[in-house]
Amino acid sequence: MNKFCALMLCAGAISSCALGQGIILRGGGQIQVQGNGVLIFNSPTIVNELPDVSVPLSNTSDSVLFTNGDFLYGKLISIGSQREIRWQHPDSAAPIDFKSTNITQIDLSSTRRSLEETNNCKVDFVNSDSLKGNLISCDKDSVVLDTVYAGQLRLSRAMLESLVIVPPSQPALFEGPSAIEGWAQGKSIAVPVGDSGQFTFRNGAFYATKAASIARDLHLPDTAQIEFDLVWKSTLHMAIALYTDSLQPVSLASKETAPDFGGFYSFQVNSSYLDMMPIKKKDPLKSLGAIAVPALMQRNRAHFDLRASKRDHKLALLINGVLVKEWTDPDGFAGQGTAMRFVHQGQGSIKLSNIRIRPWDGQLEQPTPAPTHRPTDSVRLADGTRLNGQIESINNGKLSIATGNSTPQLPISQLRQIDFASQTLSSAQTNSQPVKVLLTPGYTISGQLETWSSDAMTLTSPSFGKAKIDPKAVARLQFTHD
Repeated sequence: MNKFCALMLCAGAISSCALGQGIILRGGGQIQVQGNGVLIFNSPTIVNELPDVSVPLSNTSDSVLFTNGDFLYGKLISIGSQREIRWQHPDSAAPIDFKSTNITQIDLSSTRRSLEETNNCKVDFVNSDSLKGNLISCDKDSVVLDTVYAGQLRLSRAMLESLVIVPPSQPALFEGPSAIEGWAQGKSIAVPVGDSGQFTFRNGAFYATKAASIARDLHLPDTAQIEFDLVWKSTLHMAIALYTDSLQPVSLASKETAPDFGGFYSFQVNSSYLDMMPIKKKDPLKSLGAIAVPALMQRNRAHFDLRASKRDHKLALLINGVLVKEWTDPDGFAGQGTAMRFVHQGQGSIKLSNIRIRPWDGQLEQPTPAPTHRPTDSVRLADGTRLNGQIESINNGKLSIATGNSTPQLPISQLRQIDFASQTLSSAQTNSQPVKVLLTPGYTISGQLETWSSDAMTLTSPSFGKAKIDPKAVARLQFTHD
């Protein structure tokens, strides 16, 4: 059934109507602008699913959430072999002992998380765990991963879903902001003059409490990775112009009579609804496909990672490392400039920081086929082709795969993703584990927590057995109760 959503035009952005919790809109749609400036969006596709894009908030203290909803700051001192938790509260002269059965979650201070990482692969497990590290070797039973937080881990191949090769990071073409100089401030045309303001700069970030626009020619390459962090108070409502040649806001409602501008993409961002629109002066407005992300209504910060390829006419969005949406423009790439423009619509206040522009190789992590479709291992190469067969080994930078007629040796540099054949698992491997550990920057492992101290956390997992993990890499502990 088609759903209709009335959207109001303002300053090159659209504000969405309220959408139901858990709904995602995907696919193309039709947009019509009425004479009163109201914009009607008709999306033909509704999917009731939403990836978890939560990230822990940065605090200078640890915090514990109890099963009854109570919340307490302090410092985690230790967790014993019986999962007894010792806690230090600043108002208590002596440590306090808690039972883990009364605790749902512990968030660790960001001041503990100081490990530097250089990883060449990401591993996803069949139980939804994930890890990053450097690929050392592989045989018929296991994959060896070298990690900065736990040393070498021998991962059971029976527990592996996929392994994604991470290409070496390209040098950043831009990182900032470092000052307000070099950026063009613009006047918002969505609100009365008295209600508009300007971005301010302090401590490596831009701030806006009223409607404001800021732009700069960042010399976006033809294939780009565009990252930035947003923190918002109250309602998030922004319009971000990509590949524009204009440093001033463009009113979508009256773009035909606006000063001349080249085509660009308008990335519409608010607390629950995202959209990507190719904007051309003489062409009618249209959407490449909208998506509702009600999870953003429950957060106040997110890391946005946009990918763009002029050659393939496509753009993609990742939020907190999760691929949320990929768009393809059937009319070719609309962007004719190399600048970006951030327009805050004046609802609430925002902080914009950690803007980073890098070249991109044009490849995205592909969804892993369903287990029923994976009787054999499958290897995706950098050029997009796949080889199916039995992976025999990975050693000395080469992968050996038996395809039936031959056993080619492939350099790891040519690989992008391995989807492992599905295997029959025991209930002990598939059952929910007592503790889920969220590592920075956003991957998870689960298992039986043996002990915790300031020096090491000992965890036993069905994926890699017993391992000692550096607490500096841990952002959150979640406890599962019967």
